[in-house]
Amino acid sequence: MEIPFKDYVEITTSRYRSGEEHQIIVPTKLQLNQGMFLPDSLKEQDEFISNQGLIPNDLIGFNAARCEYNHGIISNSCVHFYLYDYMFRCINNHPLRYTSMLMSYPMVISPDNSVYLNWTEHEKRQSAWRNQQIARLWQANGILVIYNVSWAGPDSYSYCIHVYPKHCVIAINCSGIRGDPDAIYFWYQGYEEVLKTLEPSLIIRYGDKMEGENEEISIYFNNPILTNLHHGR
Repeated sequence: MEIPFKDYVEITTSRYRSGEEHQIIVPTKLQLNQGMFLPDSLKEQDEFISNQGLIPNDLIGFNAARCEYNHGIISNSCVHFYLYDYMFRCINNHPLRYTSMLMSYPMVISPDNSVYLNWTEHEKRQSAWRNQQIARLWQANGILVIYNVSWAGPDSYSYCIHVYPKHCVIAINCSGIRGDPDAIYFWYQGYEEVLKTLEPSLIIRYGDKMEGENEEISIYFNNPILTNLHHGR
């Protein structure tokens, strides 16, 4: 797999807890400052690389993966971040440490720091920036990344959707829109924009199946929390 940013990188070492120490490639264009705050001036970003052919056999939440890893267990599942933001804030604050951990997994879905409709433009851009910076760091270190695509309203498409390459493998979550008519409306609008502009080769879907989705290019994975709620547990 092609490694991006190869002409301008720094090499450092990092380990997660008492695990193996890894050499970590840090592209110098990435803004990996504490908290991953949006810089005052966005420099031109390198394009993401193609990830066609990535198909997870199962998904595991980052919290569960970290718990297993701490007990010496590494599953063959794809790690996802469809969780409350606070449950993976650590990867924003310590990106190199968790890059070292995730290098042990077959593939990951890029982070899902929330982008809410009622947030300011700066807040939405900052959250999308964090998701994309971490994904670029992981790709630079050979981690296979499925692009998580999330959005707010149409004003967010340029930095939430249009940044990804066409014909790639993406992941979309709909768990957070239940019971909110406005969120559902804008989810459908964004979904159509994704299909039109990205023409994804495959969509990994997490959460309830939504009416009218393109099921021919989608693979569905259950959200166990929602499944339990459906069954009254």
